[in-house]
Amino acid sequence: MRRIALKIAYEGTAYAGWQRQENGPSIQQSIEDTVERLFHEKVSLMGSGRTDAGVHARGQVAAMDLNHPIPADKLLLALNSNLPEDIRIYQVWEAEADFHPRFQAKRKTYEYTIYQGPVCPPELRRFVWHVPEALQLSVMEEGAQLLVGTHDFAAFRSTGGMNLSTVRTVEKAEVFAENRRFPEGKLIHVRVTGNGFLYNMVRIIAGTLVQIGRGKLRPDVISEALLTGERNLLGATAPAQGLCLLSVEYPVEPDNPESRKKCENSEDFS
Repeated sequence: MRRIALKIAYEGTAYAGWQRQENGPSIQQSIEDTVERLFHEKVSLMGSGRTDAGVHARGQVAAMDLNHPIPADKLLLALNSNLPEDIRIYQVWEAEADFHPRFQAKRKTYEYTIYQGPVCPPELRRFVWHVPEALQLSVMEEGAQLLVGTHDFAAFRSTGGMNLSTVRTVEKAEVFAENRRFPEGKLIHVRVTGNGFLYNMVRIIAGTLVQIGRGKLRPDVISEALLTGERNLLGATAPAQGLCLLSVEYPVEPDNPESRKKCENSEDFS
């Protein structure tokens, strides 16, 4: 039995999320069903974490056990030739038998994208949160910096999260405008890197920073929420379509056969 690892990108618009479920199609289901159809093997895909309905990814990492001897490069071609156009495999590699995309992950980076302007370009509608009014980036960045460090992020979790611990470490948080210009507005990105994320944590961060940028909340409300754990101090959860999982990192690159080793970090991601 071979453990095969994959780096996956997808547009989440048409899916009920990453994880296989009964209430709609999922990215996991689509890949598993494609493998079964091609190689007549049932597989169970382990993801580095779950993304919600409408959320996108450029660097999701997953693994599966496969008996078929097809080489990794041929498997990459076969999957991309048979998967829906909104799911693409960027890399396929042979991983160690004990490689686990979630338990061995060291950090993740998410990016939330906002279109700030009176009229949202239609080609962006599936990938941004449209905010018509002007936003003050300097105070949004001030608020983002208060997230950096190891904190109890209980206030930044939606109900329904399954994590027992709400303590996470945010290594980097930034707010910046993209250089690409549009006739009526601009793209603003909220990028957060950490060792784990709670349910809807990044979307609550984005919703809160937008309220700070609007002048509806003070930046120091983030410090207050971290200390008190009170969700009602913060902004609303931002819409799903603006969120993208950019990357998942490991202590050593799992596709480098010269440096593979087991990671002792067992942080959970969601």
